[in-house]
Amino acid sequence: MNAIHNWNAWIGTDEAGKGDYFGPLVVAAFYVNADILDNLSNLGITDGKTLSNRRIRSIAELMYSDYERHIVVVEKMPIEYNSLYDTLRKRGQNLNHLLASLHAEAIHTLANRVDARHALVDKFAKDILIKQQLAERGVALAPLGMEIKQVTKAERDIAVAAASIIARDAFLTGMDTLSEKYEISLPRGAYQVVEAGKEFVKMHGTKALGEVAKLHFNLTDAVCAS
Repeated sequence: MNAIHNWNAWIGTDEAGKGDYFGPLVVAAFYVNADILDNLSNLGITDGKTLSNRRIRSIAELMYSDYERHIVVVEKMPIEYNSLYDTLRKRGQNLNHLLASLHAEAIHTLANRVDARHALVDKFAKDILIKQQLAERGVALAPLGMEIKQVTKAERDIAVAAASIIARDAFLTGMDTLSEKYEISLPRGAYQVVEAGKEFVKMHGTKALGEVAKLHFNLTDAVCAS
């Protein structure tokens, strides 16, 4: 893993499900300190987007077993996601504002638990969005409080890579839960999902689509077309 900072203890955050039509949006936070750094490296932690789902599940299970206190997951299943998204749109805001809120919630919760003073975020928008959300939660920011660093391709950092694995594992679990509940195999991603969406509507009706899908995607028009 490449060095992005010189901290010896910090939180990394990443999300999963942002580009997937079906399933939840998940943000995970993971806390790393010097005591566990070598052990994490030995687990084979790397960017979750480069690992098979089977490997994701295997590493995540080990991380929960050994480092559950270092993990926070914030998950919005489709019903809540769609409601939050609609509320934000009415305020003139967008998905980045929702993501900022979830990242801030994960950082705030974990920082309070482990007394962390630094956090690294895989950058997705202007730096100010997360800082505003943290300030609203009463988090003091640097230079007197927590230092938040946001960089692109932050998964090269081991804490962010660990968070990416936890987030992906939670997303996969959420997809499995929805598929089992509605007795249909819901595909991942945003391609080749229209047919599955049409099949879902045939089985459960158009109104139920918001229980499994992110309705603001342009795909919704195609799914609901007769």
